[in-house]
Amino acid sequence: MLIILVFLIIIGLIIYGVVAWRRREHVAEIDPGIGTVRRLYFYAVAFVALMMAANGVVLLVRFVLDGLFGGTLVSSSNAMLAGGVSLTAVGLPLWIFHFRLIQRYVREIQVESRSLLRKLYMYLTMAVSGALIINSAVQLLRWAFGAGDFSGYHGGAVIIWAAVWVFHWRIEEAEGQATPDTLGVRRLYLYMASLATLAMLSFGVGRIAYLVLLEGYDALTSATILLSDDTGLWRPALRGALAVGIVGGLTWGLHWLYLARRDFGSALRQLYLYIFAILGGVITILTALAVALSGVLIWLLGGADDAAALHFRFLPGVVATLAVGVALWVYHWTVVQREVKASPQEELDARRAYVYIVSGIGLTAMAIGVFLLVGAALDLVVDSFSQVIAGREGLRREPLAWSITLLALGGPLWGYYWASAQRLVKEGGAGETLSLARRIFVFAALGAGVLALLGSLSTALFLLLRDVLEGRLTSGTVDDLTIPIAIIVTAIIFVPYYWNVYRQDRDAVPPEARERLARPVRKEVTVLVAAGDDVVARLESALGYRVNAARWADADAATLSMSDDDCRQVASRVAAAPGRRVMVIPEGAGMRVVSYG
Repeated sequence: MLIILVFLIIIGLIIYGVVAWRRREHVAEIDPGIGTVRRLYFYAVAFVALMMAANGVVLLVRFVLDGLFGGTLVSSSNAMLAGGVSLTAVGLPLWIFHFRLIQRYVREIQVESRSLLRKLYMYLTMAVSGALIINSAVQLLRWAFGAGDFSGYHGGAVIIWAAVWVFHWRIEEAEGQATPDTLGVRRLYLYMASLATLAMLSFGVGRIAYLVLLEGYDALTSATILLSDDTGLWRPALRGALAVGIVGGLTWGLHWLYLARRDFGSALRQLYLYIFAILGGVITILTALAVALSGVLIWLLGGADDAAALHFRFLPGVVATLAVGVALWVYHWTVVQREVKASPQEELDARRAYVYIVSGIGLTAMAIGVFLLVGAALDLVVDSFSQVIAGREGLRREPLAWSITLLALGGPLWGYYWASAQRLVKEGGAGETLSLARRIFVFAALGAGVLALLGSLSTALFLLLRDVLEGRLTSGTVDDLTIPIAIIVTAIIFVPYYWNVYRQDRDAVPPEARERLARPVRKEVTVLVAAGDDVVARLESALGYRVNAARWADADAATLSMSDDDCRQVASRVAAAPGRRVMVIPEGAGMRVVSYG
């Protein structure tokens, strides 16, 4: 999980850096600072040197702690000491030299404090440090709970990497984020860290609940389970889950509840809330319900081979998973309702994406359910003609149970959220039918259905012609055709409906309006902004394309407080301006739009 955390944060920071770099090509920066090449050199060397120095100091601390608590020193400890001294002796002076120069440039040249490379260095360092702290803290707690062995490395890693993290965070907090790009790097770090640690917290709490409930279930049912070392309530698995839950909860609380507590209205926050946290809760709830319902149906259909106590031993896991999913959904939905007024446009975009994603989940579940149901029905037909032995009959009960489960869960889910999507169209009119989320959903449903239909038709035709031409058309041919026919039937049910939806969406917008709404007229827009003003990003969201930003360097430069409605009004004035080039200038409490060229 920690490797995934570091990988995702690094990839995310790199992608964001590339995107922001391309955006900066259109920004009129008056002072280039020390230059991109020199800046890249300083921060790259500083990062590598810091990693060397910190790892060297960790090895030295490990050498001391292992000597105090880990028993007698062995020859490997001498190699550890040599490695720690060499890494520290090379890396620490190199980092101090380069970082002192960087800090001097920051003090002397104002633009350096808002350098994108500087923020990438800061948050990449904190991401790596945080991941190493989390890993070592979990191992230390496992040792404290008696579920693992002591290692001086983990104690040293927590101390040293925590110092690295705090040092860089204090510098970053003092400097702040002067541009939308640098603020975006901070947000990317905060929400990816919050997401990863929320997953740790959920796993830890869910695992603890499962083990406690399982212990109670086994005691109540007197289920006979093979004994092992990992038994009893205070088993090693529970202690490990407790360590993961504690560390994940504390780290999530630091990032989400404290560091991100005032960051309202950003697109990344809405993405975290809707697409990951709330949607993650929905998927967790659906998974638990699906496992429970399918298990009950398999028992009712007579497909279970074990006694009742052993067959229903999955119930503690279902209850624990369901509790975690409900907690995730309720908490984050409450947060969304509290913040909904902070940024209506971002909230609408996130809600739209959420509605279509959940609709897609429901539609996929229904399609798989129909496929399994048709397949089970065809198997019954084949068996009735070929008089297959009764042993095969039991194999169909599990697919039948899963088909009923998926239809019972996917149908209401798709129906509710698809109705919500249709209400969005009714409220938003022609613009909503051309929204990116709706078009992706409709074309994905159509594309997947058509491709499945064509592929299955060609497969069915091939199988049929092959057996006809070879003169061996038997019940085995029908058996081979079961899967293609099931896919064809499923596609025939859903493809015509979404083809009709596509036609209705297309006919709802006149051709000239469709052209205007789908491809807004792009103008060369330049906005005069002060440092720290995020109006550029919100104006780009309202316009639907990038704008240039000119830094307002006067002493009386002010940061405007504009709502999303104000930005949409400015975007309308930009669209109505006669010239192809537009200058947006702060004036009083609003914006003056001047067209030229």
